[in-house]
Amino acid sequence: MKAMLSLAGWNWRLARRSYGILCAVFAVEQLAVLLFEASRPDQLGMGLATYYQSGLQFQVFGVVFLLAGFLAGPAVSDHKRAKCSYTWLTLPISPALRLAAQVLTAAVLQLGVVALQFVLYILYFFPVQAMESARALERFGMSMPAQNLYEQLLLNGDLYWLLPRRPLQLVLLVVTWLASALLLICVRLHRGWRRGVAVVIGVICAVCCGVLFHDEQYLALYGINEALVEDFVRVVPVLVVLVLVSLVWALRAIRRAEPA
Repeated sequence: MKAMLSLAGWNWRLARRSYGILCAVFAVEQLAVLLFEASRPDQLGMGLATYYQSGLQFQVFGVVFLLAGFLAGPAVSDHKRAKCSYTWLTLPISPALRLAAQVLTAAVLQLGVVALQFVLYILYFFPVQAMESARALERFGMSMPAQNLYEQLLLNGDLYWLLPRRPLQLVLLVVTWLASALLLICVRLHRGWRRGVAVVIGVICAVCCGVLFHDEQYLALYGINEALVEDFVRVVPVLVVLVLVSLVWALRAIRRAEPA
């Protein structure tokens, strides 16, 4: 465990500059988009939740979430830093610990992006409110009535997926989070046609998780039925098998890359 945490800390030091730039760009982009949406005459007074959705910010968050996990890729895939690659491959630890450290780093970076999104949403509520009031004063000669941040958070149908309300939804969030961290590391580990296959596996797993989230929401609203049971029976085994195959394949790739 200590070796895994030490390696994860080393991974963080390698990725922190790129990760900081990524988070900074994300923060600036989101503020610019939200203020632009709030300044549009046809959206005046619609609220932060509407601006977030019309500005496609959840989709941008998804891209940043994936890029954050991708930044934690193993040094073996970095051709520009041969010394780092050699050091990573010659550490006196097993391939399983090596992979676990990479997945841990990717998961932490992704969790940081999730936390950042909630912090930005809360912080940007106030400049968006100021923009709304300024536009209303300019157009109608009166300020907009104050809105409620908690209400705007509940109204955001996109962030709904990041706020677990039920135990099953929490389980699906954790599974999706950890599976994405593993699959992104697998993409970085492989090269050539193998990387293409790893990307396809990741896309299929993402679709499976999306189906399970949709089914969980339907289950909470309408209860269990035969169609939901069939979905779970079909989708869960596919997701489990693909994740296990990716795990074994990643360990094999690490072993093949190790110097004799």
